[in-house]
Amino acid sequence: MGAGFAVEDAPREGPFVDDELIPLLSGCSAVIASMDGYTEKVFRSCPELKVISRWGAGVDSIDIKAATRHGIAVTNTPGFLAQSVADMAIGLMICVARRLVYANAISRAGTWTEVEGSAVHGKCLGIVGLGSIGTEVARRAEGFDMRIIASDPAPRQKEAAELGVEIVPLERLLKEADFVTLHAPLNPQTRNMVGEKQLRMMKPTAYLINTARGGLLDQPALLRALRDGWIAGAALDTLAIEPPSKDDPILKEERCIITPHSAFYTTEAVQRVNAQVCANIIDVLSGRMPEFIVNPEVLRPGGQRS
Repeated sequence: MGAGFAVEDAPREGPFVDDELIPLLSGCSAVIASMDGYTEKVFRSCPELKVISRWGAGVDSIDIKAATRHGIAVTNTPGFLAQSVADMAIGLMICVARRLVYANAISRAGTWTEVEGSAVHGKCLGIVGLGSIGTEVARRAEGFDMRIIASDPAPRQKEAAELGVEIVPLERLLKEADFVTLHAPLNPQTRNMVGEKQLRMMKPTAYLINTARGGLLDQPALLRALRDGWIAGAALDTLAIEPPSKDDPILKEERCIITPHSAFYTTEAVQRVNAQVCANIIDVLSGRMPEFIVNPEVLRPGGQRS
């Protein structure tokens, strides 16, 4: 590495659980993290670890309080993936509404027939979580002349007003939206925030899109909603368990599009994030405060390891 650090690659793609991480991190000062489980056990067993540089914005798989107690800086890359994820959310919305996956399959199988879908233009879009990604989704939806409503516990009122987004309670959003797209962070308050009660509030003609975290959605309840016609369809880039087992019933549900947690994955986004996760590590190990740090108190004067 150009900054003078030795780099070791993981033996396979993650995510890794703590017992797998501990031997891999032996002797390491820093790690570029994905969705691996960073727990108290990991920190206690890896005393040389000084910084976890999260590839992406979400840090729900890292025990931040435990990391702070052990004097380990946790950094991330918020906003760097927003454009790519917003593109994917809109793309999935069009795909599920126009039944493009089905149309492609029957065309390749030799059945040349018209496939009826639902319009996107002029419909109501409900955005759950109006952060950087939700805001970018709203910007794109403007081009479809959609009525845009959003639910967020701490909305950015100025940005919402500029985009013509109406902030509403979640219950109203679910009842009014033709498309509901999830962009909330995963935490104890948002886990399974969309379950049977919420799905039954939605229109039978509505579609649900999730490019955020699988844990936001009660997946068994969604399966019932699709099979029993509570909603018209869903498009999921993330599932409750990843990768799913081959016999997971959601994979066989025709009204649901599944993609492998790759909404962020564009060449341009990967290049930007790769550069930033390395910059975060270099800053911490060089004694500088990185621009994107979750627990800055670790690097302030007096911050001590346990």
